[in-house]
Amino acid sequence: MRAALLDAATQLIEAQTDDKVSLRACARLAGVSHAAPAHYFPTRAALISAVLAHAFDKLTEAMIAARDAAGDDPFDRLKGTGRAYVAFGLAHPALYTMMFRPTYLQVPDGEMAEAGGRCGAVLGEAVAATPRPGGLTVAAGMAMAWTTVHGFVGLVSNGLVLLDEDPMTTAERILEQQRTAFSG
Repeated sequence: MRAALLDAATQLIEAQTDDKVSLRACARLAGVSHAAPAHYFPTRAALISAVLAHAFDKLTEAMIAARDAAGDDPFDRLKGTGRAYVAFGLAHPALYTMMFRPTYLQVPDGEMAEAGGRCGAVLGEAVAATPRPGGLTVAAGMAMAWTTVHGFVGLVSNGLVLLDEDPMTTAERILEQQRTAFSG
């Protein structure tokens, strides 16, 4: 039932707005009694935190799968990680937007924060595994890689960038442009 409630909340977020997510609305969509969610989530905030933690875990899984499928070249692995990040964000814009709103964290060491930390670690590991010529530190490389993918998703999702091709094609071109910064 917990999984059904998380799925219902995710559907509400992606179909409407986060303010439409309530324990009662999730129960209705999941086809359970309105009291059932309280057994798993004592508050709306706990439900939202669990949904977002699950979303971070799904993003992490996608990034790891793409990284591992990219072969042995460190930059190709980083690029695969970035490609998966962009694909997830573009496929789930409302959920993605909520994932990065600090207002949805209950406590800094909560379930969502831990899932977000695991997700960030995948990108950090991919950056650390690449050569970074010109004195680019791991921290600076992380900032550059994350700014690229996060900024691209935000701009495209909000309609602030008009593209003349599929967004993933553009993302692929942009990611490839970083090869010189992450290759020895």
